[in-house]
Amino acid sequence: MIQHFKKYTLPVLIVTGALFTLQSAKYSEPLFYVSTVDKKVVNSLPFYKQKVVVEGQTPTVHSATAVQLANGQLLAMWYGGTREGHIDVALYSAIFDQTAQTWSIPKKVLDRYDVADSLNLYVKKVGNPVLIKHPQGPLVLVYVSVSMAGWATSRLNMVVSYDDGQSWHNSKRLITSPFFNISTLVKNDAVIYDDGTIGITAYHELKGEYSEIVRVNIEGQVINQYRMTSGTNTIQPSVIVKSSNKAIALIRDSGRDVQRVHFTETHDGGKSWSPYEALAIKNPNAAVYGFNDTKQRTWMVFNDSTRDIENSRNNLSLAVSENNGKDWRTLHYFENAELDSNVAIKYSYPWVLNASDGEYHLMYTVDRKLIKQVSFNQAWLEALL
Repeated sequence: MIQHFKKYTLPVLIVTGALFTLQSAKYSEPLFYVSTVDKKVVNSLPFYKQKVVVEGQTPTVHSATAVQLANGQLLAMWYGGTREGHIDVALYSAIFDQTAQTWSIPKKVLDRYDVADSLNLYVKKVGNPVLIKHPQGPLVLVYVSVSMAGWATSRLNMVVSYDDGQSWHNSKRLITSPFFNISTLVKNDAVIYDDGTIGITAYHELKGEYSEIVRVNIEGQVINQYRMTSGTNTIQPSVIVKSSNKAIALIRDSGRDVQRVHFTETHDGGKSWSPYEALAIKNPNAAVYGFNDTKQRTWMVFNDSTRDIENSRNNLSLAVSENNGKDWRTLHYFENAELDSNVAIKYSYPWVLNASDGEYHLMYTVDRKLIKQVSFNQAWLEALL
């Protein structure tokens, strides 16, 4: 069913000296799109299943993202290659057949040569894809590319599919800054606004590390940018929408001191955010992912190393908050190699897809060798409480 959204008028970018402003912008105030479709909970008994999405196709794989297609199947995407940042890295995808409960053979979606052809620009490497299923139907892919130096000089690109990922239009560069247009990256899911625009949850790593929302339309034109944190080691925000104007964000701590999950919230659709604060949740410079359940509790998948070892990602945990993200209880370990001091395995970059049938599908990287899928339902979550 096609969703109808309010119409908006695109703004005009004005660059004058050191100014980069949005002038004569006539578009709706940011209000989050909140689906009114009830989840179909088809199984009241708890279940918990594990599968491998991909292993062995390329020497390394990382940064999984996933959406549910119109036919109910799941589409996952990631980057793979010899190693992170290598010239042979490409974005790959696979389809999960819900009936057969199997993943298809992965296929290449694009590589640096495809991006270079689309943008008419030299591209050194690609990485971090984010899939977005727009309520109006299109499938949107946002990903990172680099033309010089390292990830801190990344650019964002956007490409759209109107046939659920069977084919993609040409990539388009997102203009997030008039000054070289670099140092914008993505990792976690975007938000949708009620006028159909998309809020990309982005972050920066050059001259300060901070998070923001980049608001774009389906044509890839940047409408506005909403700063979420200051430039002090706060990257990869995971935004969890609570109502049309309220959301919370859980943010990775990339600092070198005592690392904690950071928290901020908005009450005006993401235009402004509260001063971020460190929660009492250990976070060894690792990505986190938050999601709502059908009871509107907030859940978080994260690394919470108990060894106090810098950058240790030897476990992957699940915690719940019943007061909108302020206090947390860890209830489950999806992985816990820390129980064996001789094992050094890294579990990283979680992504959670909340499907229409009430199932949750967690995907994450294991030692950058494989991507794993863990599926569970609301009854399983309830049994943890």
